[in-house]
Amino acid sequence: MHEKLVIGLEGLTLTDDERCWLRDMPPRGVILFSRNIESPEQVTALLSEVRGIAGKDTWAAIDEEGGRVNRIPWPPFSNRLHGADYGTMYRRNAGTAIQAVFQDSLSVAEALKPLGFTHNCAPVLDVFSTSGHSIIGARAYADDVNCVSALATACMRGLEESGIAAIGKHFPGHGRADADSHVDVPRVDVSLDILLDEAGAFAELIGEGLGHLMTAHVIYTRVEQRVATLSHYWLGDVLRQRFGFRGLVWSDDLCMKGVGENVPQAARAAEAAGCDILLVCQPEGVRAMYESLQDMS
Repeated sequence: MHEKLVIGLEGLTLTDDERCWLRDMPPRGVILFSRNIESPEQVTALLSEVRGIAGKDTWAAIDEEGGRVNRIPWPPFSNRLHGADYGTMYRRNAGTAIQAVFQDSLSVAEALKPLGFTHNCAPVLDVFSTSGHSIIGARAYADDVNCVSALATACMRGLEESGIAAIGKHFPGHGRADADSHVDVPRVDVSLDILLDEAGAFAELIGEGLGHLMTAHVIYTRVEQRVATLSHYWLGDVLRQRFGFRGLVWSDDLCMKGVGENVPQAARAAEAAGCDILLVCQPEGVRAMYESLQDMS
């Protein structure tokens, strides 16, 4: 299972335990947060050491959506627009907005690449809903699937043009969710037809070649009583079969309360449901995961 993990790190440099885990059970990749980022030189050195231990092909991911989801405190990462700002621009002039998103994502990718990153957890493919919790809010481009699809495609292409893989999120849609899945189990209570319609942005980007997609820790109560991350119906029947996705399915962070309190148990359930990449972001969750793996070996 360790080869499916993408793990968060504790600080600006590796701990002794992290060095052991990277050497003995190398994960597929690491993901950096603000706690891991001080300067370009420090980030480059950290990721270089990770790859020196775990292997040169180890991924390095980050959440640089723009707006309030920002980890790197220097340009061009700081002071970027929210997704919703581009949605407003799109309503005035679609072509201008599409080009602006493309250029923004291109500049971000051009800056991420030399630092050592390989993946960015963007674009957000969730459709905005006034009834939804503010955890998505202005992160969503719009309340219109066509607008979300157009701007998200521009984001994906901008990232990929400079060699950063895009990770579309959060399948099948987090916009209507009534809670923050970091601290609770969100629910959405609408029909399957509405859910599939609003997941149209995912279908559109899959058709455009999206290679990575992240799940939602959300229960869609009229469909089943499991969060999508742990649901073979959503990941198998809908995503793989109906939408034809052939890329890699990333779980959202398995340390979040949306999938329970037991990280190793959540990881096994996510893998069984069809997640190819198991995202474990918090140091205590990473420790629990590796202790579980060591107990099994």
